[in-house]
Amino acid sequence: MSDTINPLEVPPIERPDWPRHAPGEYPILVCVQFDDTGHNALDMALRLAETHGNAPLHVAHIVGDTSTSGRGAVLDRHSQEFEQALRALDEFVMARLRDRKVTVKQHVRMGDVVETVFQLAYDYDAEVIVVGTHGRTGVRKLAFGSVAQRLVEAARCPVLIATPRDFTGMSQTLIPDPPRP
Repeated sequence: MSDTINPLEVPPIERPDWPRHAPGEYPILVCVQFDDTGHNALDMALRLAETHGNAPLHVAHIVGDTSTSGRGAVLDRHSQEFEQALRALDEFVMARLRDRKVTVKQHVRMGDVVETVFQLAYDYDAEVIVVGTHGRTGVRKLAFGSVAQRLVEAARCPVLIATPRDFTGMSQTLIPDPPRP
């Protein structure tokens, strides 16, 4: 029997003290891998944070582990990977942050990616989760799964899927309808 919680089976939570963050604050959780999908997600989250004005940004990297062994054994097995992830996340964020005036907190967690993202969203009272996607379809998606899709399907807050703008192969409407008030 597995101890993992299926987020689709969790009953709704009645919380009279929700949201927990200060009025006007808009916490954003962005989950990154150290690749193009992570760059897309972090860039989008930074733009959101800058345009909102009072949006603390929580940047997270999840070291995937679905082991059922004890937590101590998991940490021992992955301690080097965990330390590398902490350094890599700091470098990854600093390369993108530059001189932007955004409050950023960094998190490295270990566990099932989807469950850990939801836990982070709850822990930091996120208003939105931003993630990138590889855009896999068909057999590749079945073989590798899609974290972004699983997040969207089971989400308890808005999820923004960050992909680069690419309108290649499209053409503009010849006579677009005028905007209406």
